Amino acid sequence: MSQNNLDATQFFESSNAMIQPWVEYWVKLHEQNVEWSQALMSGMPPNADPAAIRNHWSSAMTQSIEAFMRTPAFLESMRRNAEALTAAKVTSELAKREVAREMGVPHSHDISGLYERLESAHEGVLERLSAIEARLTTIEEKLNPLRQIKEGSHD
Repeated sequence: MSQNNLDATQFFESSNAMIQPWVEYWVKLHEQNVEWSQALMSGMPPNADPAAIRNHWSSAMTQSIEAFMRTPAFLESMRRNAEALTAAKVTSELAKREVAREMGVPHSHDISGLYERLESAHEGVLERLSAIEARLTTIEEKLNPLRQIKEGSHD
């Protein structure tokens, strides 16, 4: 079977699944109308049940929509729609970052990078202060005997 025949077969099968509940609904409604007409012609009030008609209509609608949502065409359109939404989201994020960058507005990625740089600078300053403190301690240790000698000479 060729691809076109296969596509046509799938289309008619899915169309049949969508249309059949409505055909059954209208046939049932026509039968009820005939019964009601005969009852009215014989002088009796028709035995109409609006709730049953509404339930039958709701059932036909449910079956038809469910059959439509299972068609390959609908599923393919849902797949394409999801892909398009994902692509649009990525594009909008990129555009938002670019506009923010051009305007000089910080972005969360910029802020996290800034935080990392500040943290690195903070660690560097602490290391330098530790080195300065160690040098100062060494200088004080060397000067301490000289102070004691100087203080001893003043006494």
